[in-house]
Amino acid sequence: MANFNFYNFLTENGYEKDTIRDASGITFCTNYQKELSENIWNSLTVHKDKTITGASPKNGIVFKQIPQPETIEDANLLLQKIEDYE
Repeated sequence: MANFNFYNFLTENGYEKDTIRDASGITFCTNYQKELSENIWNSLTVHKDKTITGASPKNGIVFKQIPQPETIEDANLLLQKIEDYE
């Protein structure tokens, strides 16, 4: 699936994007979050090297600096892990 865009996938699944910049204005990382329930958020960080780190409200950091998923199926599996809060 060469046309899969992970960033669009996150937005389409209700994630809000926040770009974090260093003092010089260069992007340090991009954080995506989704409010799973009132005041309960998860987090997915895209690092400069394009790896990702994900955290759930229930389990904390679930994966750290792994390669981005290349298919919708793999992306869905990752989101399931960080959307777990009960």
